[in-house]
Amino acid sequence: MARRPAKARHRPSTIDQLDKDVRELIGQLRIDHGWTIDQIRQRLVAMGQTVSRSALGRHVRTLEDVAGEMREAQAMATALAREVGDADQSRMLDVNAQLLQANMFKLMLAAREEDGEGVQLTAKDAKAFADALRSIALTRKTDLDLIERAEKRAADRAKAEAADNATRAARAKGLSKETVESIRFAVLGSDA
Repeated sequence: MARRPAKARHRPSTIDQLDKDVRELIGQLRIDHGWTIDQIRQRLVAMGQTVSRSALGRHVRTLEDVAGEMREAQAMATALAREVGDADQSRMLDVNAQLLQANMFKLMLAAREEDGEGVQLTAKDAKAFADALRSIALTRKTDLDLIERAEKRAADRAKAEAADNATRAARAKGLSKETVESIRFAVLGSDA
């Protein structure tokens, strides 16, 4: 049986090896200020950083892909908000949970250009994702509990009001106290 050749391990790019502050600066210059790759490279060289134009280009392309995906997700959320309109909060929670799950699935299946492997989540990332889903589920449950309690209070108030109206009408017609209490019991379902 022929053995598959071992995959080459992904080596961090020269940009990945830079300090976090420098990588953030690259993102700000490109995304926020629209600098070109050459302008960013000149700035990095002036700061004493050594980066190749091709590595910087690959990194910037990845940044632009992520920014594009974020814009797309924002546009989708805006369109959904318009579509759902004044839907109740529980419907919006359902939509958000579905979007979160779909985007996480898409992220995990996405192949990185450098090595063709899907994105690997760290234990911390997986926990954050699970916590976000749990938070949405708890919020949904709380929302449903509040709705249920409000509906019960409204039904109890309506029943009490109906019982009061029925007993007033029965007394006005001169019915006996026993008959009035029977009507009240029938409406309320108890002696309350």
